[in-house]
Amino acid sequence: MFVFLARLILFLIAISMIRSAVGYVQRLWQGIQPPSSPRTVREATAQNGGVTSTVLQQDPVCGTYVGVDTSLKRIVGGRVLHFCSPECRDRY
Repeated sequence: MFVFLARLILFLIAISMIRSAVGYVQRLWQGIQPPSSPRTVREATAQNGGVTSTVLQQDPVCGTYVGVDTSLKRIVGGRVLHFCSPECRDRY
C-alpha cells in the first residue's frame, strides 16, 4: 500500500515538473519570435453584417494595438505614428 502511494506521489511530481518545463520552453519560444506588425484582424461590421479587415498598429507609448481607421496620427521624421489616446500622443 505504501509503495503504491509513494509511486503515485512520485508520478504526480514528475508530471508537474514536465508541465513546468514545457511551459517554460513555450514562454521562451514566444519571446524569441519577432512580433508581427502590422496585424490584420477580421471584425464583423454592424452595418451590413459582413466581414471586413482592419489593419492594427502598435501605440509606441503604451503598446496597445489600435486600428488605423480610429487611431490618432502624428507624423514624426517622415513616419506615421498611431496612438490610442490623446494622452499617449502628448506623452510621446
